[in-house]
Amino acid sequence: MKTLHFVHLLNDYSGSPRVLNQTITALQRHGAECTLHVGRSGHGVLDELQVRTCRFAYKRFDNRWLTLLAYAGSQVALFFSLLHQVRPGSIVLVNTMLPFGAALAARLRGAKVVYHVHETSIRPALLKAFLRRVIAGCASKVVYVSKYLQVQEGVAGVPAVTVYNGLAEGFQQQAMATPYQHLHDGRFNVLMLASLKGYKGVDEFVALATALAADSVLKFTLVLNASPQEVDAYFAGKALPQNLMLSPASSEVAKFYRKASLVLNLSHVDGWVETFGLTILEAMAFGIPTIVPPVGGPVELVSDGVEGYQIDSRNHEQLVRTVTRLSQDPQVCQALSERARRKASEFSTANFQKNIVMVFDDL
Repeated sequence: MKTLHFVHLLNDYSGSPRVLNQTITALQRHGAECTLHVGRSGHGVLDELQVRTCRFAYKRFDNRWLTLLAYAGSQVALFFSLLHQVRPGSIVLVNTMLPFGAALAARLRGAKVVYHVHETSIRPALLKAFLRRVIAGCASKVVYVSKYLQVQEGVAGVPAVTVYNGLAEGFQQQAMATPYQHLHDGRFNVLMLASLKGYKGVDEFVALATALAADSVLKFTLVLNASPQEVDAYFAGKALPQNLMLSPASSEVAKFYRKASLVLNLSHVDGWVETFGLTILEAMAFGIPTIVPPVGGPVELVSDGVEGYQIDSRNHEQLVRTVTRLSQDPQVCQALSERARRKASEFSTANFQKNIVMVFDDL
């Protein structure tokens, strides 16, 4: 039986912890002895796991320098924690580039290190360069979530493999059982799920809703990976249109997809390149047409005009025209829906589990 340690910085409802949840579940079913090491602050999908859990100090602040300081301190704590717990011959999976303390400790203890890389947009650049050096010096293998990311972030001399994210089995079953509807209670509902960050296109989504406020058929729903207090603080003093509904983080995202006519991802192509786009895949599983950025991992999911459209979030007028046209054309939406659902079926739980288990079988 293999002994595996999984390390993640911040537990929330975003893509990387959701994929880690699936990874741990797959390897537990395969008979591995698993321990999760996760930052103490935050609640999310990792709370759902039945796994031995060790927590280390970590807290995010509104001030980026305080967050950077807390991050550095967390890695010192993580390093010493794993130094005492990891044994030679065990395997440490570092989820995202950030928890470098775990990789250093594992290397010193003679354990094998596997990185699961989800991101490319890390600031400051000096930190990213340092993290890549740690990967080069410590990793036995790197798993990337898309071909784009493997090409963009490949580390010379370190074996690499692309394992596309899959959908949780229960989620996929819900999605398959839900027929696509062009209108919900007479409204064309445009949905976006995102972290509460400017580079995720939050302001562009609000601007789109504002521009289309006069169209009584259109409704906009913005689900943010943040607390109610954080949502209130971000939008304090900002004028919001009546056709826009805001929602804080939710563990039950399927309820939003069931009522969606169109799903958007408006991440900035020059500030945050999406490396995969799990919410895009989730929407496609429900048969929902999507609008995605024209760069990065999303283009491996959505071909322009096939399962949805590729539009730069800076192209406000094209977004307005496309959303308006789709709201008036149920036939086009239905055709996009059928192709989206067919494409999403390629990213099954079974395929993900098989591929992620093979990564560790080969070590």
